[in-house]
Amino acid sequence: MDGFCLLYLLLILLMRSGDVETNPGPKTAESTVSEMEFLKLAQDIPPSYYEAVGISLGIPYAQLQAILSEKLKNYTNALLDVFMKWNVKQQPPHSNKRQLLADKLQEIDLGSLSDRLLNGPPIPNITGEPSRLHESQTKPPSADSQTKPLSPELVERCANDFKFKYRSTLCKIRTDPLDPASTVQFKDMYTNLFLQKEHNKKKQKLDYNDILDLKVNGEFPKRIMVQGEAGAGKTTFCAKIAWDWIEGRHFSQFVWVLIVPLREYKQRTIGEIAKSYLDKSNPTTVSQITNYICSNPDKVFIAFDGLDEVSGKISQPSYTSSEACGSSSETGDIGLQSILCSAQLASCPVLVTTRPWRAVEIRSDGDLMKLYTFIHVEGFNRENLSDYIHKYFPENEDKANQLIQLTSENDVIYENMAHYPIYVAMLCLMWKELDKQKLKEMKPLKTFSQIFKEMITFLKEHYAQKKVKKVGSPSLLKYLGKIDELLRPIAKQALNGLLENTLVFGEDDFKVCKKSKDIACRVGILSQEDRITTSMDIHKGTSHVQLPVFFPHKLFQEYMAGDHLASLYESDRNEFNRLIEQVVMPRKEEFRYLLYFTVSHNKSIATHVINSMLQGLPVNGNELFYEEVEPFMNRGTTHIDFIVDVAFESLDPDVVALVKDRVSSMAITLTVDIDTTAHTVAGYAFIGPPVVSLIIHVV
Repeated sequence: MDGFCLLYLLLILLMRSGDVETNPGPKTAESTVSEMEFLKLAQDIPPSYYEAVGISLGIPYAQLQAILSEKLKNYTNALLDVFMKWNVKQQPPHSNKRQLLADKLQEIDLGSLSDRLLNGPPIPNITGEPSRLHESQTKPPSADSQTKPLSPELVERCANDFKFKYRSTLCKIRTDPLDPASTVQFKDMYTNLFLQKEHNKKKQKLDYNDILDLKVNGEFPKRIMVQGEAGAGKTTFCAKIAWDWIEGRHFSQFVWVLIVPLREYKQRTIGEIAKSYLDKSNPTTVSQITNYICSNPDKVFIAFDGLDEVSGKISQPSYTSSEACGSSSETGDIGLQSILCSAQLASCPVLVTTRPWRAVEIRSDGDLMKLYTFIHVEGFNRENLSDYIHKYFPENEDKANQLIQLTSENDVIYENMAHYPIYVAMLCLMWKELDKQKLKEMKPLKTFSQIFKEMITFLKEHYAQKKVKKVGSPSLLKYLGKIDELLRPIAKQALNGLLENTLVFGEDDFKVCKKSKDIACRVGILSQEDRITTSMDIHKGTSHVQLPVFFPHKLFQEYMAGDHLASLYESDRNEFNRLIEQVVMPRKEEFRYLLYFTVSHNKSIATHVINSMLQGLPVNGNELFYEEVEPFMNRGTTHIDFIVDVAFESLDPDVVALVKDRVSSMAITLTVDIDTTAHTVAGYAFIGPPVVSLIIHVV
């Protein structure tokens, strides 16, 4: 007994000294994998690896497909489910799950994630058993560590994290613009875009490889505005910059390249955005990132994608002195407005993409305009178009050549659609999937509205036929009607979001119409991305996690919004009139595509909208002439041009007659210059108003 007491006393002393655990066992942080780590892995694994991961973990292919279907093709949720199933199956309980999982990831060429699993610090669960963490992980960073300059090692580590982020997310090209899983490697699908730069009131062709040779008074411009119509390839342009930086080609002289999609980060500062790109184990703070950028502006290149997707004035930055570079506070970060108007980071090269209407504020401000070099993304030329289509059909040259022939023979398709990558991708997808009869019906397409209507119809029918096999049967038509009914709340949410400039939604935004959201995701009209919207910080405890919900492209949101706005014409005429007259028309350039899609629904709506627009015409037709102004002041289109564009989308002969009758007594001068779109020219050709003078500026 005395010997046992001595041993027991010795054990207590050892435990107090920390040499023996009170409950030693196999579940150490080194051998187990926490749920948070599984979530992080699920977020970072590209969708194209889903089957490889599942099969390597012993999950049958059929079960993998069932899981993916159950999770509405949300690859993050599906992968997380796969990991949870694998975790439960591991026997004996004391097996080293971390090493086992790392080995499996290594086998399927996910070595970087395997290394992170083995060498990176373990991430604890939000709730449940804690992992054994280093002291630096269990305590929030001190004020000193937050403002301490980044070491060269941490600067490089951040750069590697940025590159991993871009390689696994941004630098993927979708072959189906509506399916996030239809991604291919960037180098396999990327097709050069046709670029032009503004010089001496003209446009000059600009080779992408010469961008870094641009000079303003002998040095590379610090502010570049890249403008292009919807779907012209602005986001792909940013992805190309990121890809070349990753591969060490162009932009390799910059230590960091930050690509910022503004639709997702419009409420965040540059330091917060960069921090969100870092691996969770990276200790770099927001303040350190901000201080590094401020101290080394010539080593950082920033590209903001989608200025038209944020609200607020550019020329009125609002920040206090405490927000200047070098502030030690986390709130001393730098906002978007201050960067765009060069109030801060004036010597840091910044590129901004936007639709043309949003560039007006900068162009109309003489001081701001002097800061910017302007580049136009024009989409594809004929050579690039052919190249893209052949890449889309690598094993079917005949099919590729047939589509190229269609674009060559149909001038309207070529001029209006074939320049824009998003429309070409949709044409390719339908050309690949549709039968011969449907392909014949594609040939007369003339307007943006027509191709979107065809695309949405194709998606609904494609999904419905998985449920009801018999083509053309009453049961199929009934099921399609059910889909239309379920999509109505989605169209309403699309319009509400568009009017508020909200392009990324949370799951809570659809809590009253969850079934509608689910069917929209299955059809392909909505996407739910494989990442969480909140940064899950281990120091902050629990967090409300939501997967972002969004339309695949802003144009799809605008099309669905037009669906709902058109429905109000019958269901709530007063609200329809209010929105058209008080909201849409005062911001008509911003809502151009919303108007296109709205008037395309039927003659009554088109007539109502066009009548409303015609009331704004001046009595004296001479007032319709373009004034002799600088063409690069981006005066936009005249009111008559806009009416022609909208009427063209209706394709209704009575609406055309209405426009011709109203302007018959006017002497219209049509000026074709760098701001005139092919759509406008096609509209004039279709409607045929009395043009007495044609002025063409050669560019």
